[in-house]
Amino acid sequence: MHILLTNDDGPPDARASPYLRHFIQHILKSRPDWHLTICVPDQQRSWIGKAIFVGRDVHARFAYMSRDASDDVMVGPYLQPQRSVHGSCLPCITNKGIAPDAVELCLVDGTPATATDVGLHHLTTNKFDLVISGPNVGRNSSAAYMTSSGTIGAAMEAVITAGVRSVALSWAYFDGVKYVEDHILKSASEQSCRVIEHLRENWNSDTQLYNINVPLLESLSADTKAIYTHVLENQWCSVYSRGFDADASKTTRAEDQFADVDSENKGITFTWQPDFIKQREAIFASPEDSKNDGRAIEAGLISVTPLRAVFHQVQGLFGELTLKEPKKLGRLSEAPVDEKIASQNAGYLLLTLPSSEYIYQPLTSAINNRLPNVQIVKSHPKNAKGLKVLHYGDYEHIDMDKLVSDGTYFANTYVYRKALIRKHFLAHTIHSYIVKNPESALSKAYLETFTIDVDYAEFLDDALDENWELRQELEAEDKWWILKPSMSDKAQGIRVFKTIEDLQAVFDSFDEEPTDDEGEANPNSIITSQLRHFIVQEYMTNPFLMPSLQNRKFHIRCYVTCVGDLEVYVYDRMLALFAPEAFNSLTDDYNATDSKHLACHLTNTCLQENKDTKESTVYELDALEDLSPSDRLKIKSQIHEISRELFLAAVTTNRMNFQPLPNAFETYGLDFLVDSFLNVKILEVNAYPDFKQTGNELKGLIDELFDELTKNCIVPLFQEEKAEFEASSFVRVLDHQSHEW
Repeated sequence: MHILLTNDDGPPDARASPYLRHFIQHILKSRPDWHLTICVPDQQRSWIGKAIFVGRDVHARFAYMSRDASDDVMVGPYLQPQRSVHGSCLPCITNKGIAPDAVELCLVDGTPATATDVGLHHLTTNKFDLVISGPNVGRNSSAAYMTSSGTIGAAMEAVITAGVRSVALSWAYFDGVKYVEDHILKSASEQSCRVIEHLRENWNSDTQLYNINVPLLESLSADTKAIYTHVLENQWCSVYSRGFDADASKTTRAEDQFADVDSENKGITFTWQPDFIKQREAIFASPEDSKNDGRAIEAGLISVTPLRAVFHQVQGLFGELTLKEPKKLGRLSEAPVDEKIASQNAGYLLLTLPSSEYIYQPLTSAINNRLPNVQIVKSHPKNAKGLKVLHYGDYEHIDMDKLVSDGTYFANTYVYRKALIRKHFLAHTIHSYIVKNPESALSKAYLETFTIDVDYAEFLDDALDENWELRQELEAEDKWWILKPSMSDKAQGIRVFKTIEDLQAVFDSFDEEPTDDEGEANPNSIITSQLRHFIVQEYMTNPFLMPSLQNRKFHIRCYVTCVGDLEVYVYDRMLALFAPEAFNSLTDDYNATDSKHLACHLTNTCLQENKDTKESTVYELDALEDLSPSDRLKIKSQIHEISRELFLAAVTTNRMNFQPLPNAFETYGLDFLVDSFLNVKILEVNAYPDFKQTGNELKGLIDELFDELTKNCIVPLFQEEKAEFEASSFVRVLDHQSHEW
C-alpha cells in the first residue's frame, strides 16, 4: 500500500513536532507493507486550515532520518534528493552520515495543503492508496478546532486535488502536557495504525476522509475502544486579547478605546491568546449521550469522525469499530536483569566514596538489588580482564584520560559541562539558544541576565561601560537585581540591589579578609580578585508564597540525570527549599550591603542558623497543601519542558563546553523559582548536588532516586542494551543522539 504522509507541525523536532518520528519509525518496524512517501512543511504551520500561499512559488529540500527508534538525528536538509534511481543513498553522501536505508523526508516551504499537492503530484510516479496527515500535536475535535486545522486541511487537499482517500490523525494530550513518555507514544502509534487499517478495509462509500483523535493517556492500549463520532458544533470567541481599555469602551471615539502603539512601532498590538478553557467547557456543556468527538476524547476513547471535503460530516455511522487483534511486537528484553547476569561476573563498581557519605547506602543497595554480580570495590581491580568498571566518585577521583579512551571504563560525570554549571556560561548558553529558537520555553523561563567581569571594586565603572545594556537597565532604576558570583556556592557574595550606586557599594563592602574579628570564617566575605566573573540577574519580586508555611520564599530542587550522548531524565519527586524568614517586599530604603537582610530573600539551606531545624525548611513538593494537584502538574510540566530545552541548548549551541560521553552519566541539581502566577524560572544547574539536604525524613526520596538511576542508567551500561521504558518517577524528557554541529 502506497501512503503519502504529511502533517502541519513540520519535520521531527523536539519542540514543534515531537510525535512524527515515533509514528514513522513504528510504521517502518511494524507495517513493512506500508510504503511511505513523506512530504511535510519545513516548519510549524498549525492553525492555517487548507490555505495555499497564492502567487508564491514553493521550494523543496530533502532530509534523512534513521529507522532506529533510539536515534532522533535528522541529516540535512539538502537542495537535491540524495538518492540514486534505485532508491539507495549515493556513495558520496553515505560518508556524510546518511545510512543506506535512511528515511527520506521532503520539506516544502509552504502550507500543509501545499505539501499534500507536491507529495501527490511531483515526488514520485506511484499511485497513492491513502494520505495520512499527522499525527498532529494536540486534538482536532469540535468545529472550532477543525475549521482551523492545517492537519485536516492537508487531508482535505488530498481529496480535492487528487481524489485520494485520506485520514487526519491527531494525538490529544491533556492538561497542557504534550511531551509524554515514549511508551505512550508507542501505544498511540500502534492504535493509530490499527484504526487506519480498519478504515482502509471498511471504507464507507459516502466518506472522503476520516478525522481521528487518539488520547495520549496511560490507559491507552489495545483494549481502548475506537468509536464513530460526530462533530461538536461550538464557537470561538476572539483568539486575541483585548486591544482596548474596558473602561474606555464607553466612549464613542475609536481612537480612545485602543491601547498605545507598541514599542516597536508596528501598530496597535492584539496579543494571541485563545481561550482554550472555554472550548473544554463547551465539551462538558454538551449532552453526555451526544457521542460527539470532544466527549469521546475526554472519556479516553479514540474518536473517528467520517467527513466529506466540504466541511460536512457523513451521517449513518455509529457505534464501536471492531478492530483486528493487535500485532505481537515483542519486548526489548524479556529476561529480568538478575537472570540475565546471574551466572557470571558482570563487572565492577569502583566506589571511591567514604561509607559515611549520605548516598553510599542508597547507591550500594540499588546495585546489590539490580546487579547482584557486579562487585563493589574501593580501588581499581587489577584483574578486570576487559570487564566493565563503573567508577562512582568525586570529580577529582575520576580518571579523565581513561574515561575518554577506554570503552570499558564508565563514570558518574562528564568531563566538560561548564556550559551549564557556571552561571555566566549558563547565561551565554541560554542566550545563544533562544536567539536561534525564540519560541523555546527558555525564552520565558530565564530571568533577564547580564554578565560582568570585575577584578576589583574600583573597576566596576569600566565593567559597566563594556556592558552598556546593563548600564542602561540600572540607570532606569525600575527593577530590582541580584548579583551572583559565577563560581561561588553557599550563597557567597550574593546581594540584592537596585541602582548603580547600590552595586558599587556592594563591591566596596566585600571583605578582603575571609575571617571576622575573632578569627572565625566569615561566611559573608568574598575576595573579588579571585571571583572575577559575576552575573547580574533580574530579581523576582513576586514569588509564589504559601500561607501554611509562613509566606516564606522557596525554590524547587529537581534532580536531572543525563545519560550517554544524550538522554535526559527528570526525577519527578522534587524538593521545595524555603527561606528561614517570611518574605518581605523590597523598598527603596533596603540596604544592599548588609547580608543580614538576605534571610527572607535567599533559600539556600546553608543560611539556616539553627541546624536542628534545617529539615523544617525542606519539604517534598507533592506534600505541600497550598499547591493543588493541577498546580503541581502545571509546575512539573514546565520543569520537564525547561529541562529538555536547557540540555538541548547546551548540546547544540555550546558543545565545546558541554560534551556528553557515551560511557558516562551525571546527575545535576536544577533549581527553579515559581512566581505568583505559577510561572517557572530556571535559576542554576549544580553539579554534584548536596543530596543530604533532604535530611532523614525524606531519605526515601533519595533511595528511590538511586534505584531509578541504577535501573535506567547503570544496568544498561552492563547489559549493553536498553530495557523497555516503564512509567515511574524517572521521566525521560530528551533522547538526543549527537552528530557534528
